[in-house]
Amino acid sequence: MQDVEAFTIRACGPDEAGRLAATAAHLFTQAYGPTHPEPELGAYLARELAPARLAAELADPDRRALVVEHGGEWIGYAYLRASAEGWPDGVPGQRPVEIVRFYVEAGWHGRGVAAALMAACEDEARRRGADALWLSVWQPAARPIAFYRRAGFQVVGTATFAFGDRLDDDWVMARRLAGADRSREDGGRRGSAPSDHPGEEWEE
Repeated sequence: MQDVEAFTIRACGPDEAGRLAATAAHLFTQAYGPTHPEPELGAYLARELAPARLAAELADPDRRALVVEHGGEWIGYAYLRASAEGWPDGVPGQRPVEIVRFYVEAGWHGRGVAAALMAACEDEARRRGADALWLSVWQPAARPIAFYRRAGFQVVGTATFAFGDRLDDDWVMARRLAGADRSREDGGRRGSAPSDHPGEEWEE
């Protein structure tokens, strides 16, 4: 658990999947509703953020959701997945962790929440023995990309995000974790593609 000023960051359990689903749907709509409208928006949220699906995923030890709480409200979250089934070319390391989703409530942008949440992601990845973090981000999303760059990520490749019949071009961004072992750089498994934009979050 990590306390930062008036908010707290903690892990979310499978029994909280319903609340996580509602929070995730709200934040995805806030970030992408104007550019990824109905009818596919509702279908996407129902499919990808169904409470039963999230509960099953959170029961998997290779997955972890971190939520940001303030005054009883959830104002952001990150969803991480160990890259046991492969990862895109260009991602460094042997044990990378993917930030699948990363969102913060719009009213909290520029107030240190995103930086604290990213630090919590790094702590969680290190706890799992990871040596790198990676994510995908929509290429037109300039401000989120700038935030990830400030957090130490660099563009290492591209990926495609399917939203119904629409295909979006994403950047794959990655960074090493401090103290990671670089001696076996080329032996990792490769090939899986990102499954979701991690989110439209940034710091002013």
